[in-house]
Amino acid sequence: MKNIIGLLFTVAFGLISCNSNQATLDNNSIPDAKTEIGKVNDFLKRYEEASQTFKVSAGKPTKVTGKQGTIISIDPSDLVTENGQPLGKNIEVELKELTNQEQLLRTNAQTTSDGKLLVSGGAYFINMTSGGKQLKLKDGKRLSVEFPKISTMEMSLFYGQRDTLGKLNWQPSEEKFESKLKQKVSFSARADSATKPEIGDVRGYIERENNNRLTQEEKKEIEEQEKNSSLVDEVYKAVELKQFGWINCDRFYDILNKTNLEYSFNEKDSIISANVYLVFKDMNSVMQSEYISFRDKEYYNGFESIPVGARTQLIAFSIKNGKTYSYKSDLSVKANETVRLTLNETSKDQIAKIFQSN
Repeated sequence: MKNIIGLLFTVAFGLISCNSNQATLDNNSIPDAKTEIGKVNDFLKRYEEASQTFKVSAGKPTKVTGKQGTIISIDPSDLVTENGQPLGKNIEVELKELTNQEQLLRTNAQTTSDGKLLVSGGAYFINMTSGGKQLKLKDGKRLSVEFPKISTMEMSLFYGQRDTLGKLNWQPSEEKFESKLKQKVSFSARADSATKPEIGDVRGYIERENNNRLTQEEKKEIEEQEKNSSLVDEVYKAVELKQFGWINCDRFYDILNKTNLEYSFNEKDSIISANVYLVFKDMNSVMQSEYISFRDKEYYNGFESIPVGARTQLIAFSIKNGKTYSYKSDLSVKANETVRLTLNETSKDQIAKIFQSN
């Protein structure tokens, strides 16, 4: 197996090291791993799943509902700014909902935990600010969130962190997700909406409508939420999150017959850095490998402990001289296989097709 890049990079000194038979090189004589991989990551950000944004009152509890059905219950009394200053008039909520492989791939959100393959039941990013100041939960407080149920398999809670090279790694929590039938949607803040008062449940709205007391804006809000509620038939019971950031409804994939998959690039392509992805066709999983080449030495981690016979797509992106190069091919995983990748210059329209779901 080639050298593992994540263990070879030291940000503080800008170093890349290999094994004991390679001298340590300084940042003046070699490409910086973070900078080189960052070029590919910056390119991918142009295509990532857009955040949904909400603005709610900082004066009272509120619920917001994402396009895919995520319900976030916000209690301003549980929140504080990172520097200890009071909250502003409003709270700005950011939400990403990644429920399929295309969204995971475009957002560079691989599904692995310390190298072990996960099957995703949905990956999410939640963050909150107020008046431009970052918020956090007060000590001992939790954020109540109901996530949409998109899989019949038992899922657990994972928290995600990106490393210095932008790669997501998921760490398991103790909490399991329990099913709950989705309730009639109530009046809550919508993405990109201004703050609105909470007036009760749908039945209360109907009573008010019969009395001709509903405004046109409120009627439109109810119609939109009723339409949105049909996107998912079920949600999980609320989980109590201890932090903002990346959250995943995942499970470990039990692999009986596993192997490693390595790859190499065509020498004439002169690839310096690349992100390589293994997208599984039969489950909601995406793996990632970073690659760097310097002075005829290759630094990368390939794909470890993957199921033999898995139907996948192997996808790679690289930036060279300001141009984008890519590779995409179907692959049925064989034992101890090495795949040779030849990258081609790729237009924006062609890139969009690469991201399309399997």
